[in-house]
Amino acid sequence: MAKPTNEKLADLLEKEAQIRAQIQTLKQRENEVERKKDTRRKILIGGAILAKIKSGEWKEKQLHELLNPILKAERDRELFNLPTITPIETTTDGKDNDGGNRP
Repeated sequence: MAKPTNEKLADLLEKEAQIRAQIQTLKQRENEVERKKDTRRKILIGGAILAKIKSGEWKEKQLHELLNPILKAERDRELFNLPTITPIETTTDGKDNDGGNRP
């Protein structure tokens, strides 16, 4: 005997939910693999640059010039002995002291 339409619909909705969960799990695994690859790339790049500095092919100044505009977090800047970033001073009206003409 055939199932009533509402039971078929309930079964299909349940299967849909299971498929969506499986898709989500696969996407999460894929994202995790890519994140791990990215982390490994960063470690290898960092190791290569540090080896260049150690061998004298790169000067530490070159590393600082590379990192200085990129690193914003104070703990990251401290790690490479970069100077502290001072916040832009603002007037009471919220504009920069130089009239907002900063590059």
